[in-house]
Amino acid sequence: MRPETVVSDTGPVLHLCEANGLDLLLLPASVRVPSIVDRELSRLVGDWPSNRPKQLQVVELEAGSAEQAAQWTAAGLLHRAESEALALAVQLKAHWYLTDDTAARELAKFLGVETHGSLGVVLWAAAHGRLDRQESVARLEALFVSSLWVSPSVREEARAALKKIHSPS
Repeated sequence: MRPETVVSDTGPVLHLCEANGLDLLLLPASVRVPSIVDRELSRLVGDWPSNRPKQLQVVELEAGSAEQAAQWTAAGLLHRAESEALALAVQLKAHWYLTDDTAARELAKFLGVETHGSLGVVLWAAAHGRLDRQESVARLEALFVSSLWVSPSVREEARAALKKIHSPS
């Protein structure tokens, strides 16, 4: 299924940029981020404002969503950008919330928000025929050398998932 509304925090956008895979992020749908995520990306990704993909839209939080995000941050549950991105996902009733942060993933799951990370974006693209076997492996391996920390067991699970996706039925 192709999700219509996707919201991301900083991590997946940053990691996919580092892995030369930002195009994959935009395959499922246009992606929305709160302004704090856009500001973080401006600090972390060279020439971000002029290279921001048109399909990546900066969306402001409504007052109630901003208040909820501030509460999560004040309680120490999430960092501000993750709080605001998750609050935006709830506000927009997003089909997907993208994060590489475990705490954000757990809170999203508690809230009933479908969550994926950078690896999930690559696996989705492979499963939907957007990447062949060689491209899939290259994109996955590029993520493994980005600033994204991935445990050895998760690396092996992701590699196994790609083998299964690309194996003849």
